[in-house]
Amino acid sequence: MELIHAEAGFHEIGVVDFVQFDGVISLKADIEDNDWEVQLLADDLARYGIALGHYLYFPGTEWGGSVEKIEHISKSGVIKIGGVNWRGLLARRVILPPAGASHLDLREVEMNAAIGLLVSGFDGLFEASTESSGLLCGKKFRYQTVLEGMEDMLESQGLRLEVTLDGDSGKVLLCARTVTDHSDEIEFSGDYDLSYTSTLGEAQFNHVIALGGGQQEARTVRHLYLLPDGSVTENASADGVATGLQERQLVYDYPNSEDEDELISGAKKRLLEYAAQNTIEFQFDSADIDLPLGDKVGLRDRITGMSDVKTISRKLLTVSSDGVALEYQVE
Repeated sequence: MELIHAEAGFHEIGVVDFVQFDGVISLKADIEDNDWEVQLLADDLARYGIALGHYLYFPGTEWGGSVEKIEHISKSGVIKIGGVNWRGLLARRVILPPAGASHLDLREVEMNAAIGLLVSGFDGLFEASTESSGLLCGKKFRYQTVLEGMEDMLESQGLRLEVTLDGDSGKVLLCARTVTDHSDEIEFSGDYDLSYTSTLGEAQFNHVIALGGGQQEARTVRHLYLLPDGSVTENASADGVATGLQERQLVYDYPNSEDEDELISGAKKRLLEYAAQNTIEFQFDSADIDLPLGDKVGLRDRITGMSDVKTISRKLLTVSSDGVALEYQVE
């Protein structure tokens, strides 16, 4: 993998020899989950002329980004250079409603066109696909980060965000892609030479009481229940709704919600944050397989008996003299 160094206008300067590259891409809208760092020998910083505002990236991928930090560790003779990646940039911008409106309403806009509208304030760095997804966005936005808003609208339609840097054009290309379920062909387990950690846990909360607008007895109150299969219902009599000692309640207080749909959507999201912590983290060499963020795979731990289809929610890339390694985390 060749690490490219380019000036601020994406004028390519050359290829950089480096000690190690580490990067993280994630479905979470946290900057800390979407960053990168590359280590160079101290003497190479001046040789390459790398400066703040320049770019370091692997072309044709989404690994890399703008140089925002240069750290010299004199004792080790190492320079650490890093910053957020392209998803991290999207997590730094908030979706503001138009003047006089409570929301940015894109419900009738085609999905890739909606992506284009959400990134219109990035001075042309991002370019949305002109392909038609055949699906409408179906969402209203209000004070979310651009990344969070995109992930919400894509997930609701069974789509994922594809991010690719085109170094020739200096554009970060964004496209809504259909989520692929690989579980029929790919099931990761102890049968493979993998390093993995399996965690079984119960849901911390399974009943959310959502409080909306209004006062006293006129206040809007809705109840949502988490079922064993991970779905959410408002039917208190549904099979699987926890009762007695198994019921664990929390309050979601949102008095400024514009309508009940917004209240329920926020309460559901909060409840799912406390769903059962059944996770497997696994790692394998990228020479074997490389799967997109947002796709699904089958997982099995024969020791704990855990078996499920999970979404690839986080990828960690390490490139060094030892080769290329990818660690995948799922949820």
